[in-house]
Order: sequence, then structure tokens, then C-alpha cells
Amino acid sequence: MVIIVLMVVGCLGVRAQAPHIYEHTYPVVASENPQIRALMDSVAIDSIEAYIEHLCSYHNRRYDSRYIWEVQDWLVSRYQAFGVDTVMLHDFPVPDSTIETADNIIAVQWGAKTPQEFVVCGAHYDSWNDDGEDPDTIRSPGADDNASGVAGILETARLLSHYTFDRSIIYANWCAEEIGLVGSAAYARDMAEQGMDIVGYFNLDMTGYLQEGSDIHVHLMYTTQDSTIADYVYGFSHTYFPDMPIHQDWLAWGDSDYSSFNRNGYPAVHPFEDVRASSPYIHSRQDVLGLSVNSLEQSKRFTELNLGLVATLAGLQNHDVIENECITIALYPNPAKESVTILADDELQHVTVINLIGQSLAHNVVRENNKYVLDINQFPSGIYLLKISTKRGTATQRLVVL
Repeated sequence: MVIIVLMVVGCLGVRAQAPHIYEHTYPVVASENPQIRALMDSVAIDSIEAYIEHLCSYHNRRYDSRYIWEVQDWLVSRYQAFGVDTVMLHDFPVPDSTIETADNIIAVQWGAKTPQEFVVCGAHYDSWNDDGEDPDTIRSPGADDNASGVAGILETARLLSHYTFDRSIIYANWCAEEIGLVGSAAYARDMAEQGMDIVGYFNLDMTGYLQEGSDIHVHLMYTTQDSTIADYVYGFSHTYFPDMPIHQDWLAWGDSDYSSFNRNGYPAVHPFEDVRASSPYIHSRQDVLGLSVNSLEQSKRFTELNLGLVATLAGLQNHDVIENECITIALYPNPAKESVTILADDELQHVTVINLIGQSLAHNVVRENNKYVLDINQFPSGIYLLKISTKRGTATQRLVVL
């Protein structure tokens, strides 16, 4: 959570927001989906605690410290271990700093039906301490701000990575949030300029502090223009957590990464712990488990909410009912340099090449054949997604172009 000095209460609600780049409708959640409920019930409080403990074990996670690279490597290794399809770094410039660039971590789980549409959830992984200047000596554990949020994103990825969704999901960790949302702002701006279709962004930042005597509740931050996606959050929360209060509120003293998205034309919301009774220990050595994160049960609830919102909006496919027979597809060679052969056990109909931001680069019609040779000479080196349609259904395959 980045601190903004002399902010007037409520002013975030009237900040200018860019018009939405794309318009989407959101589900009306009037009853529970048993599969979604089962996934939410699988959120493990022990996993959340372990993630927070590990992130706090680094001397600090300041964006310009030598430790941040170790944190980055560990986060990348987690998404890879979960089996998320594509894990990459988004490099961005850091102005007025001792370092030139820093990295966001972007883990993509490709959708099966509309992979060019993305549901994004994210949390910043850098920490801060107001009491020191030397990035390599200052202690900044950052338990609530924001190991708690990162833990929620990791747990969401751990569970959802085993399932198939209509839309693509991005699990993101932002860097340099504490000096002005720098990482998320760079990513949202870059994606908007390239026309990426982000259906919704869900932010986790500070989920673990609960004032003594209080019950778990959610303060939801969003702008007026994003009231439609907020209505989706309210409806979902009231259905799955009918006894948990949730309402709109605003911070008097700070901002977070959801603002980077709504300022670039993407619908975004930020569930937060109590805005008037949030952790008093952030940005200090005392932002630790037990003191600053004193309610792992609340962090678990925020994670369940995030997971359910993402899974529902991304379109969890029914794993109990197989609508189409399994399609077997082979790509060879892969990686490839000039062409790749696609071989299916069904008659091919269409092959679409999609880049990592969801843009359709080529659409090829295949007629009455289960084999197709795709020319890839025009594509620069990198990772692409092939959306392959047959008579029985659609499948996606990852292609590496050398």
C-alpha cells in the first residue's frame, strides 16, 4: 500500500478514470455453484501462513534492494511449480531511482474458448520501511503490506491452475508499488496501448489485520464507472458469504494497484481490510505475523473471495460433465522456426495464432483434413497460443517460435 500525504477522505472516488476500452457484462450470482464452492473450501490457511512466513524471511523486499531478485526468483518458481502455462517478467523503467528497471511477474493460464479475454488478479510484492534509506540494510518484513495479498494470489493460482476456464487468467505480482504504483501502472498502460482485453482486475493488498472485537468484513474500493463489476462482487459475496458485511469505502491516506487499471480503461476493484482500522504497523519493522497479520482467517476469507470471483468470471468449465470428447492434438516440431505441423484425431476446421496479450495474429481455415502445416516465418521469436478448432470442439496449445 503506497502512502499519499495530505489526501482528502473520499477523494479517490472522484479521480478521473479513463473510459473503458471494452465493455463486458458480469454474471449475476444468485445461487452457489458447487464446483466454485468446493474450490473456495480448498483454500488452506496453512498455505497462506507459509507463504507469508517465507516472504517475511527476506531482510526486506524493497524494490531497489539486492533481496528483491531473490524474492522474484522464488515467486517465479512457485508459479512454475503450480504448472501455470506461461510465466514471464514484465520489465519496466523506474524513474528517479538508483536502479533503471524492475520487474513485474506475470503468470498466464490460457483459456480454452476465449483466450484473448483476460481476468487478472494481482498483488504487489515489494515492501517498505519509513525509518531508513539504505535499501540493503533496512529491515522491512511487510507481512500485511503486502505478503498477505501475495499469499492470496499464490493460493488462488495453486488451486485454479489444475482446472480449465473459458477465459485466460493472469496471476500478477507488481514491483515498486510503494513508490507510486510504478509497476502496475507500467503494465496497465502497456496493455492498454496494445489493446489487451482485460475483463476485470481484482486487487489484494493488506488482508490480514483485524481490530480486536471486530468481525471479518470487507471494504470495497472502486470508482463509479466500475459499479458494474462492483455489483458482481457484491452479488457474489452476498451469495457465498451472506453473513459477511461488504460495502464501498475509501482510504484517507493511500492508494493501491487497482487504480493503475481503472486509470487505463480497465474495470478494477480492491477488497480491503477496514479502512479506518487497518494495520498500524505497516512500513515498519513491526509489520510481522502475529502482530500486523493477526487474523489468518481473514486473509483466508479474502483469498476465497478472490478465487471465487476469478473462477466465476473466467468461466470454470464443468469437470463433472464432458460436453465434447477429448481432442488429441500434436504439434511438431515445438519449438519451431519456419513451420509447425498440427495433427489432430478429428477433422480440423480453424487454427488461430494468438500472442501473449491476446491479440489474434492469424486465422487459418482448414478444410476436411486432420493435418495442417502452419507457416510461422512472419512471427518474431517468442511464445504464442494456438487456438485449434475441430468438429468436436476447441483446444489450445502453446507454441514456441525460435
